[in-house]
Amino acid sequence: MPRPIPTLLYHFTHIDHLPAIARHGLVADVTAAGDGLLRQEVGNHEIKQRRRSRTVPVPPGGVVADYVPFYFAPRSPMMYAIDCGNVPEYAGGIDPLVYLVTDVDRLVALGMSPVVTDRNAVLAIAAFTTELARLDDLVDWQLMRQRMWNNTVDEPDRRERRMAECLVHGLVPWEAFTAIHVRTANRRTQADALLAARPHPPIHVTPGMYF
Repeated sequence: MPRPIPTLLYHFTHIDHLPAIARHGLVADVTAAGDGLLRQEVGNHEIKQRRRSRTVPVPPGGVVADYVPFYFAPRSPMMYAIDCGNVPEYAGGIDPLVYLVTDVDRLVALGMSPVVTDRNAVLAIAAFTTELARLDDLVDWQLMRQRMWNNTVDEPDRRERRMAECLVHGLVPWEAFTAIHVRTANRRTQADALLAARPHPPIHVTPGMYF
């Protein structure tokens, strides 16, 4: 199935991170942790540790944690885990989380070379590629259109395939983002205030992108 054009990409983070991202760009986890840019950790510590040891088998190599991760659809299994209180390191819920949105072709136009996986990049069976022509078949676009992604008897790997990733090595500059999505009007007001000192993409209230 051909990929949608534009091929939208979604990264969610805590709203408190917006000023630092606007100044420095969206940086990979290892850099953010080392530079003290993570004010609110919303990721599962065990999974993050696995990403620090999972090798990326295509150029530019390194490990998964060296890359900025994006999903191809909102309402990810990771956000669902947060909503269910299954991330011990974070108890703030999903309301303070914001989506930063870009697209594959915009990243390429800005000089980045995305690495794409067919499922959660930390898994040993995940396929990696830098050939964007393979996006049509590598990612399950039909699944990305679904609101839910629960495993079934016939498809026991729907959850991990919904977590297919687009990875960008090192850093994604602020100008790459074309939209910000928040859950409520109050969060839009907060995001506007946090970004008041800098030009920023439009901020949309989109509760349907949340659980």
